[in-house]
Amino acid sequence: MGDNGLTCEVLVIGAGPAGCTAALYAARAGLKTVMSSPTELSGMMTRAAQVQNFQGQTGTVAGREILARIRQQALAAGAEHVLETANGVDFSEPGRLVVYGGHQQHVAAAVIVATGAMGRARKAAGEEDFVGRGVCYCAACDGPFYADEDIIVVGEDEQAAEEALTLAGIAKSVCLVLSPEDLRLDWSLQEALQARDNVTIRSGLRLKEIVGDETVTGAVFSGADNGEHRLEAAGVFLYLRGAAPATEFLEGALATDERGYITTDEMMQTSVPGVFAAGDVRSKPVRQMVVACAEGCTAALAAERLVRRRSGVRLDRGEATA
Repeated sequence: MGDNGLTCEVLVIGAGPAGCTAALYAARAGLKTVMSSPTELSGMMTRAAQVQNFQGQTGTVAGREILARIRQQALAAGAEHVLETANGVDFSEPGRLVVYGGHQQHVAAAVIVATGAMGRARKAAGEEDFVGRGVCYCAACDGPFYADEDIIVVGEDEQAAEEALTLAGIAKSVCLVLSPEDLRLDWSLQEALQARDNVTIRSGLRLKEIVGDETVTGAVFSGADNGEHRLEAAGVFLYLRGAAPATEFLEGALATDERGYITTDEMMQTSVPGVFAAGDVRSKPVRQMVVACAEGCTAALAAERLVRRRSGVRLDRGEATA
């Protein structure tokens, strides 16, 4: 995009309610907008089986369905969605903000961080030792490196099962390890997994350690009986969630509160000019889908003001406000 080396004007990291809404408003403003996330939909809302309190809902609907509609609106408005995991940033040059994702980098005039609060406070033993050498977090990014290899997918919900299905089309074999013993997968997803003769599913096992030499050779799990189970594999794909803000990839680049949530002003501006935060990753007292959507909208409008160097925020209707 011109001589400044920008690959997009607005980069949105995250595809939850805040991220999808931010991408929608940025794209509608006519900005080249890219949304980056490991999966098509992300965040707590993907796990909500029944939602009754989102505006416009007259009945009960799954959170994923609502979120999918917002994402589709963003794509229809012109936003691009790239499936990848953000793994680093360089915010040292104002107006040229770099985010590393998968095997590419994005250079944006404005960045909106909307990664939510499902990060893990603790890593598994051996995880950090083998990042890039067998420990992976994104099927779309790293799956092709494991063609004809045995791999393990570890997770707690349907995201892990969906990624296992994707990887089954690449790897020699996939062992899907689900921590909950009683997790019920969507029938169509379960049927698709069962149709793959190279997929096995193990439930009720918790990851203890990732092991290997120069590269990963497998992982050790604990069962309900406290016994150990070792599974051999060339790669371990992790889809484990927690309740911590998902900010590890920022490596301290943004100011946070004492709990690690990103601090912003009322326009979602963070401590770094041009970098905004919205949704559950942001320091605030209320975490609801409607609030996340409102913050995504605000962040996008503020980003548009910055990109176009205007003093006011352009509204969808009425005059710009100072």
